[in-house]
Amino acid sequence: MKPLRVALADDEPLARARLARLLREAGCEVRAELEDGAAVLAWLRDPREVDALFLDIQMPGATGLEVSAELADCRHCPPVVFVTAFSEHAVRAFEAAAVDYILKPVSAERLAKSLARLREG
Repeated sequence: MKPLRVALADDEPLARARLARLLREAGCEVRAELEDGAAVLAWLRDPREVDALFLDIQMPGATGLEVSAELADCRHCPPVVFVTAFSEHAVRAFEAAAVDYILKPVSAERLAKSLARLREG
């Protein structure tokens, strides 16, 4: 099985580093680690080959939900997994066609379930 190619965005450096480490340990190829919503939108302007985008919800520049809304009309945009400390945004995230919604702190077990969902998807 080939590794999933992923990008992630989180404005908290420690959370971003932890998620990147967990993704690598799960066998993913982390193609980008971005610090806010504006950086994600700029990064996505050029066609990117990633299998999934892991987004924090509350970020400066553009929230994860705003980034997801920008991707709604994109034919080649990756599926989104939201990773956040706030459970109250789950309904809006799934309305935005999120593949999954993971609460922080992320555990390796919960991440594995999300990655399995992406692979099935």
